[in-house]
Amino acid sequence: MGVKIVTDNCCDLPQELINRYGIKMVHMLVSFGDKTFQPQELSTESFYQMMADYRILPTTSQPTIEEISLVYAEALADGSEVIAIHLSSGMTGTVASARMVRDMVPGKERLTVVDSRKASTGQGLLVLEAARMAEAGMTKDEILDRVFKLRSRLRCVFTIDTLEYLVKGGRVSRTKGLVGSLLDIKPILWVNPEGYIEPIDKVRGRKTALRRLAQMVEEMGRDLQGQTVGISHAMCPGDAERFREVFVDQFKVGEVVMGTIGPVVGSHVGPGTLAIFFYGEDLGPKGDE
Repeated sequence: MGVKIVTDNCCDLPQELINRYGIKMVHMLVSFGDKTFQPQELSTESFYQMMADYRILPTTSQPTIEEISLVYAEALADGSEVIAIHLSSGMTGTVASARMVRDMVPGKERLTVVDSRKASTGQGLLVLEAARMAEAGMTKDEILDRVFKLRSRLRCVFTIDTLEYLVKGGRVSRTKGLVGSLLDIKPILWVNPEGYIEPIDKVRGRKTALRRLAQMVEEMGRDLQGQTVGISHAMCPGDAERFREVFVDQFKVGEVVMGTIGPVVGSHVGPGTLAIFFYGEDLGPKGDE
């Protein structure tokens, strides 16, 4: 028994880490027009190629109630405690659906649903820490206390090539989305403490955007030496690797978790996105619900 960790496929953790720690998964789905792709049916590379080729934008859907119920019930079946950490409620209704399911499954008193208030590898870092603590034999309360403390300190900062996808998907308002693409303006955004995406800066050119991200680590980061940090990217592995070197050489971090932005998150940010995740000052409440 012990504690099991459940998440969703927006965590963008490498598959080897998911397998290594036995992390259970529910799936949000991606559709192009009338075609909905089931889990493992659409590779990340194929998805971004379709995104470039199709005139219509992809859409995403929450995990089904049936799938959430099945995964939760299987995790609870042997008497284990279960912690489910999902994509920010500021971006999707998955947390609300998960809490509705929680109230219906047998053993619900052993299940806690956590709003990560993060996305991509930011969500993944919280999941990974929880899974490592569970493997080490920590209790559910000990894990939750740690996850909530980390969540309030975790910064998620990213740059994208265009705000088109976030605006059309409703993740950023059209007013905030007015950026001069003809001037090669690159937005810098973050996921705020409540779990919503906000533009916080804009610069001219890709190289300047990457330098600005490094400046933001210096400005916002705290006690970076030895930290576990994260990087995720949408079809820009060279930029991700260069930023890994910045984390290691300039900021002396302890571990860099590298992930590829999968189809679900990628539907809303588009190719060329580079996101970084690191810890700073405490900015938010520790609890949940």
